[in-house]
Amino acid sequence: MTRASRARGLALAALWLALPQLARAVDPAAKLPAGGSASEYWDLVAQLGDGFRVTARFIITNEGPGERSAAAFGHVLRPGAEPVVFQNARREGKWRLAPDGRRIEIGSSHLDFSGAAPHFEVDNDKRAVKVFLDWSVDPNARSVPASALPPGYAVDVLAVARPVRASIQVGDMAAPRKLDGRLSLTHTWMQVPESERVLRRIDVTSVGAGPSGFVLDLLDPAGKRFSWLLIADGNTVRSPDRLDARLESSRTPGSYPIPSALVLDGGAVRGRVTFGPPWLEVDPLAALPSILRMVYSLRGRPHRSWAEAALELEFIGVPQPGHPTVRIAGDAIASFSFLEALPPSPSSP
Repeated sequence: MTRASRARGLALAALWLALPQLARAVDPAAKLPAGGSASEYWDLVAQLGDGFRVTARFIITNEGPGERSAAAFGHVLRPGAEPVVFQNARREGKWRLAPDGRRIEIGSSHLDFSGAAPHFEVDNDKRAVKVFLDWSVDPNARSVPASALPPGYAVDVLAVARPVRASIQVGDMAAPRKLDGRLSLTHTWMQVPESERVLRRIDVTSVGAGPSGFVLDLLDPAGKRFSWLLIADGNTVRSPDRLDARLESSRTPGSYPIPSALVLDGGAVRGRVTFGPPWLEVDPLAALPSILRMVYSLRGRPHRSWAEAALELEFIGVPQPGHPTVRIAGDAIASFSFLEALPPSPSSP
């Protein structure tokens, strides 16, 4: 080994050892941020057996008349069938939040963190939607550092590729289907309208067994990028102090462009996310009460979509005892949230 290669190896080892063990103690409870424009939401996505998928968002907001309006909405997807929509929205006093903030009941939609196993359900006979998801608390749950986010914007990663048990009966299904799969969940909150902090948000979460990965990439209204990466391998959870992310050209140019890939460089970490075409696109305002829909629509034209992705990540540092090289190569789900239509750009998005 040459002197130069030994020096490079020592430098990479130092980078490896410098990757922080992230702080624990992430509380999934409602934060109820103060302020007339404050809001928070929990986003859930589950990849289940036989091609079933579930997406859901629970939101609490002070926007519009009164305070603490709430809504829960999402979709059940299954092969060969149109997406099944579920939604519940209630004004202040018409929905329930447990005193400790760990159980939310909005009509027939419930999100419950009060027990040993978190639980999500929609039990609506009228709309023929019955969805029940149960998973265990993720010991690798982490808060995204403030330095990796726009000011006044907070995100907790509550679960990444967590094993989930599901019971689903929707539409013309004669009986519930019992399914296993993987679930990911985030919690976001802020005291000002989200559109003042974020123009576009990309979440990527792995869906396979073994080491799991989560990538967050944000674009603020001024054009500044914020990116963050988490890799969990057993009880070891790491994130680089620095992460540079670069989007490759859009597959579908337009106001809500889906890039072809996201390239990651974090010193001792290299990665790439390749995106497929969207399998679901929605107007996130559609499920809100009419008065809230009007308030949000005055600020812009939000849009959300989900797509299959291929995630490749590798720590390239020199392996050390207790810190072996970690590689992830597998399927993922990417969600794209646009708070406003992006202006046309001749370059990469």
